[in-house]
Amino acid sequence: MLKISFTSSSPDLTDLQNDENLRPAVALINNWNTGADSFTFFSSGSTGSPKPIVLSKAFLVASANRTIQLFNINSSDRLLLALNTSFMGGMMMIVRALVAQCELIYISPADLNVSSLNALPSIKLASLVPSQVHGLLEKATTDPFSKIENLLLGGAPISQSLERSLINLKSSCCFFHTYGMTETASHVAIRALNNQSTPYHALEGFEFSIDERECLVIRYIDIPEFTLYTNDVVELLSPKSFQWLGRIDWVVNSGGIKYNLEIVEECIVNFLRNNHLDNHFTSYKTQDETWGEKWVLILTGSLQQEHINLLKAHCKNTLGKYIYPKEILFTKKIVYLPSGKVDRLTSYHQAIKPLI
Repeated sequence: MLKISFTSSSPDLTDLQNDENLRPAVALINNWNTGADSFTFFSSGSTGSPKPIVLSKAFLVASANRTIQLFNINSSDRLLLALNTSFMGGMMMIVRALVAQCELIYISPADLNVSSLNALPSIKLASLVPSQVHGLLEKATTDPFSKIENLLLGGAPISQSLERSLINLKSSCCFFHTYGMTETASHVAIRALNNQSTPYHALEGFEFSIDERECLVIRYIDIPEFTLYTNDVVELLSPKSFQWLGRIDWVVNSGGIKYNLEIVEECIVNFLRNNHLDNHFTSYKTQDETWGEKWVLILTGSLQQEHINLLKAHCKNTLGKYIYPKEILFTKKIVYLPSGKVDRLTSYHQAIKPLI
């Protein structure tokens, strides 16, 4: 555990250089304090190679202030950082502490566990990716988030099963799932995880619409030329709220029937849990001569043919008789990006490699 005080304009950064997750933050803080007016970040690379994105200091400060005001953060509060600062989610925790001039407590992602959370002082705001939260809940016998007042989950979709687990935890911590990206300097919308039907609500200064693909369009009201077209399919409820339905990149058109892998995967989660199977998985879509496109399920380990048959039958019964994995591959492990998102492409390529 490392404490970094931003109550002065020149925090001691000596210990930060020793952790590779913090080195990008050191560069930002030094440039911030020497008057830089823009900073370069990189996208997560979940649908392609990471792209450089330049954001102004004023844009970062405005984003930080929206979160600071939303959670009423002041200089006497503490924030928790347990993310790699190479990515926007981790870097914005640094920026929020800089702007609020408060104390930031850092736990290396490799050292994040129930014991390290229990040893924390009171935390006003923390941010984790869903895979970290899932791992903590798997090993916890009591509430691991009791020292945290507000916890943001971002960077990846959250499964219905994880959402149910947090709702059923009855924690004193308030959980929120965020929607945002590198281009928006973190979240532009947020939803409370107190009910699975709760939509995302816009933060101050943003409005939403949809394009002809039914994908979300983000408009920053204060900057008229800031309009961002996303690949996220949504149900638009109002200019200020929406339900997220999945990435258009992972919409499968199989025999004229369209469905989103990020949605149907919940069926696999339920099957594995109900059958007490500990396989991890991801999905990919490929071209298919018969169906046009097909759902490829990638599982770690192995499954007996009986379970494979039961899995397909469960999908057909739950999702519809034409929606099930047309191909099932097995691999040693699921690959994750440094941002914490599943690397579907690399996982697929590893699964189709011939065994040596």
